[in-house]
Amino acid sequence: MLATLLVGTTLAFGGAVWWAGPLISGLTFLFVLACLLQIALAGKMRLLKSPLTLLGLLALVLGIVQLAPLPAPLASRFSPRSQQVYSLGFFPDRVRELDASIPLPDPAMNRSPITVDRAATLHWIVGASVCLALFWGVSHYTDRLRRLYLIWGCLLGVFFLNTCFVVVQVVGRSSGLYGLFEPGFGPMWAPTNSDLMTSPNSLVLRSVAGSSSSHPSWGQLFPDRPFLVGTLMGGPDAYLALASFGLPLALAMLLQLIAPRGSRALLTVRLAESGQSGLVVLLSILLVTSALMVGLLAGPLLSLPFAFGLILVGLPSAWPTGVRWTGLGLTLLALTGLGSGIGTRLIVEKLPDTPAPISAVSLQAASRVWADSWTMTRDFPIFGTGLGSFTSIYPSYKTQDETRTNALSSLLQWWVESGFVGLALLLVGMIWCLYRLPGAVRRVGTADRALVFGLIGAAAGFSLYAVIHWTIELAAVAVAVSALGGVCNRWLAGGTDLFVERG
Repeated sequence: MLATLLVGTTLAFGGAVWWAGPLISGLTFLFVLACLLQIALAGKMRLLKSPLTLLGLLALVLGIVQLAPLPAPLASRFSPRSQQVYSLGFFPDRVRELDASIPLPDPAMNRSPITVDRAATLHWIVGASVCLALFWGVSHYTDRLRRLYLIWGCLLGVFFLNTCFVVVQVVGRSSGLYGLFEPGFGPMWAPTNSDLMTSPNSLVLRSVAGSSSSHPSWGQLFPDRPFLVGTLMGGPDAYLALASFGLPLALAMLLQLIAPRGSRALLTVRLAESGQSGLVVLLSILLVTSALMVGLLAGPLLSLPFAFGLILVGLPSAWPTGVRWTGLGLTLLALTGLGSGIGTRLIVEKLPDTPAPISAVSLQAASRVWADSWTMTRDFPIFGTGLGSFTSIYPSYKTQDETRTNALSSLLQWWVESGFVGLALLLVGMIWCLYRLPGAVRRVGTADRALVFGLIGAAAGFSLYAVIHWTIELAAVAVAVSALGGVCNRWLAGGTDLFVERG
């Protein structure tokens, strides 16, 4: 059931299609129900000494507080801008900038919520509840190595599947989900134009009819149509979000497979005796190919989190696991693939009469959205604009033609929507993880350190990428990170059984 959830969400167009939400919720409910049944049959439940689940619950409470209609004095104290929007329907200062002579009424002294979009915040709470339930379920489910490999294998499987699609589509310059479907032009179960407008994307407002003396011109929102690759809505950016933790996990699994684990035999002999030589070769090819595609799509600056994640896996785990120079060589090979992709991109950009390389949203384009979002954080400092409300509030702050459905930075979007209260929750979780990290590493045997540093590299690579680009705004990435976070939660809370096989 868990495998169906992890793989199916990615295959279901990244969870951005109209029928994916109920499917994800239903599978998560059945998985958590199975975990509770297993705990009931065992007659005991291990209490994980971790505050992360509690912090997740507090984030849900924050969303509920933002939804609650507060008395006017409290609303004006906590978020005066939200009270203005709720009672007047616009920002008074924006009207005065256009015409200072227009008389404006004072905000009504009635109850009003903190969020500027109650429907969007309610939708966020439902989605976050599903992810938190999955996080809790995986924390209790992953109590042996076989189950850890199940989650790890599912994440690598969908990542490498998308790599294969990316190679074919980038070389052939063939856009489309699965290389076949364009949103709005496929069968009824394929993504629609509405799905394209609600997934991570950009929108523009255009006139569709002329104005008259009795009515202004009619306008309509049109979504951008990015070059879609693989199985994920969101274009190359979605593949890179998947790769931010996929590349470190792939390198860690490769190092784990070649680790001697006490054997003095040569690597070739050990692989031949174990029957895993073919798997090691396949993983090596897919790892280098994936790194090459990441470098080609991301470019120099966006590739830095991926390089850091790979280094954080390969260098610390090479000597403890016994792979030594072989491990360093594989790490260098992956970094070479990443650098080759970057170099290929730079060469193609300078070639005359050559189509521009397919790429993710650049940092230069993102910087303008970041500047607009920074203004929003100043206007909604304490509780933010409301969780899930970025798409609704951004048109009032944008300084460019297009409207983004996300802030092009998951961290910045969280800050905009949750304010300093949300940042405090995030900071507490990060401090606890860093505090527990050294002891958690020491508790795991040296033979399994590749898996440990694989989790660390995946968490670090994903976190850094989330600072400079969007990630969890796509359902498939949010589900995968929730499962991976559940694994890390059990390990940091003191559990080492997930690295041990048992009957």
